[in-house]
Amino acid sequence: MKLKTYTTNFDIYLPATANEPERFVETIEVEVFRNFGEEILTPESSERIERIKARELGIMTGADIKAMRERLGLSQKQLTQLLDCGDKSLSRWENGHGYPTGIVNRMLRLLDEGFLAPASLEAVTGPRSELSSERFLRNRKIHRAPSVVHYDFQGARAPKLKSSIVEEYMAFASS
Repeated sequence: MKLKTYTTNFDIYLPATANEPERFVETIEVEVFRNFGEEILTPESSERIERIKARELGIMTGADIKAMRERLGLSQKQLTQLLDCGDKSLSRWENGHGYPTGIVNRMLRLLDEGFLAPASLEAVTGPRSELSSERFLRNRKIHRAPSVVHYDFQGARAPKLKSSIVEEYMAFASS
């Protein structure tokens, strides 16, 4: 049995935050169906409300990302390399199953608005190697000299230690 839908006005608000009160965005016409006495938005109306909220917050939606990527002539693989994000993440965003966060959203907006060209971003990020930045940070190495341990990350150095302690640590780390 198909549920009957009807059209009504719906006020869209952005929720309050620690620094800002709840904020009215706009009133739109939506489709609603009644189910056991409850009024429920149709999936299409819910998606429309989410798109309006995302736009108001400056978050690119999946349709926006896909349109921008195609306009720039980039494949999904090329865009994930430019953004240094996973293939599955981009696919989820483009299919409307989530949104990019933080810096990725900002880079997408800069690309979309023409403030950043793909070639400029590629020049900064360079070709992605097998040793990605995430993997690099997970697999930092400890280098040793007879009486000094040098922790190879952001110039941080450990104090001088006795060789036996270094050897014990190296044996432990390699096991």
